[in-house]
Amino acid sequence: MLTTDKCTSVVAPTPIIVSSCKSQCQTTEQHLHHPHSHNLSHSHSHPHQTHHTHHQQKYSADAPRRNLHELLLELLDVLLSCLVVAPCVIAYWRGTWELMGVLLFPSSLPLSALASFAIGGLGHFMFIVTQNFFKDHIHPDKRRLTYYAISRIYTAVFGIVCVNMWRGSWMICDWLTSIDSLAIISVVTLVALLFLVGTRTLRNLGAAPYTVAMDHKSDYFEVGTMFRISGFDQPGLFLLDTLFSVFVVGTLVVIAWRGLWGIFDLTLFPQDKAKSAWGSLLIGYLTVFITFVIQPLMRYVCRRINGILKLIICDIYYLMIFFGAVNAWRGIWNLLDVYVYPDDRILSFWITHIIPFLLLAALKCSNSILVRGVFIDAEGLGAECVHLPINYVRLHFQRERRKKLESEQYRNSGHSEPPHYYLKAEHAPLRMNLEKDMEAQHSLIEKPHTAAQII
Repeated sequence: MLTTDKCTSVVAPTPIIVSSCKSQCQTTEQHLHHPHSHNLSHSHSHPHQTHHTHHQQKYSADAPRRNLHELLLELLDVLLSCLVVAPCVIAYWRGTWELMGVLLFPSSLPLSALASFAIGGLGHFMFIVTQNFFKDHIHPDKRRLTYYAISRIYTAVFGIVCVNMWRGSWMICDWLTSIDSLAIISVVTLVALLFLVGTRTLRNLGAAPYTVAMDHKSDYFEVGTMFRISGFDQPGLFLLDTLFSVFVVGTLVVIAWRGLWGIFDLTLFPQDKAKSAWGSLLIGYLTVFITFVIQPLMRYVCRRINGILKLIICDIYYLMIFFGAVNAWRGIWNLLDVYVYPDDRILSFWITHIIPFLLLAALKCSNSILVRGVFIDAEGLGAECVHLPINYVRLHFQRERRKKLESEQYRNSGHSEPPHYYLKAEHAPLRMNLEKDMEAQHSLIEKPHTAAQII
């Protein structure tokens, strides 16, 4: 069950595709499961650019994990994702999904489904259209408290929109097709997967625990589409791109999740919800373990092959991720149904809606609940196409190490403390490029210093 959609009219949630379309594997800041690298050039070189580049390359998708320290950091990231972030994301989706069933036409499943679909579709469209406004006007270097408040409200509202989009699509699919026939569910699921393979969007089936989306200020409000068409330059094509990304690719992903989820509902201890949940959890995390173990091999292979063979191998890996994610989501979701206040379901829904979100926000990875962006199979150089953007612990160590190197070098050069560079408002384009290039450095929001040099 993805963090994106989880629930069906009768069954549970679906996957969350998270990762913003401009996440960089080289900066290893986030997520996304589907990074796209951007080469940024600057006319001014900084004193520690060499060290910064070294650390970026060290944690990039193509960089082999050479020593025990790096392997340990990678293991800590995986454990954090599997044991903390993923359960919180799934719990949030479960609480929000079920609350929508209570609040939106609870006596009529078709109306409830259509209402959720409308909220999700219109909401996604509005967030895509207004992303440039948010990026231009809401920034921590301008108004820190305003940025922090609005950004978290933005995530909370966008999270509800994402859940409703998945819930509406899932329930409409339940309404139009059978949820009790294994043959029908299997055929519908297979058709959806074939369309995803044909459009090279199978990669979007992934979800937590395979991704941790950090709350980075440089791309916090970014919502990507499949063809990445600018709305102001080509409004007609932008509209078609948005509709295709949200209603075609997004719906196919929901149908695939709903199908695999329903197959396990019908085949894995269908009469015992607790056993079925524990079974899915075991299957899911065993698959997650296998996919993480073979990821170094996948990176090695993808660095050395290209063309159709690379696409086939990547698609097989994406299907393994899909299988593991759905079972992990289904297991945790149903266990919450069984053990978290089963006699007071409204209380259970509110608890799993509020507490996980607050915890993720405190950890600065609340964007992990969002489903946004469309990613292309086998896209990217080298091993970027199989990179799993889970770099929470590694980014923290990278940031601290870089600060230590800067302090030492400035101290050796006779400076009392390193200078901090900030840009004037009229230098917005340069500022945006600079932030992208130094994204890892800004993984945690820092308070602006009073002494600043103006470039």
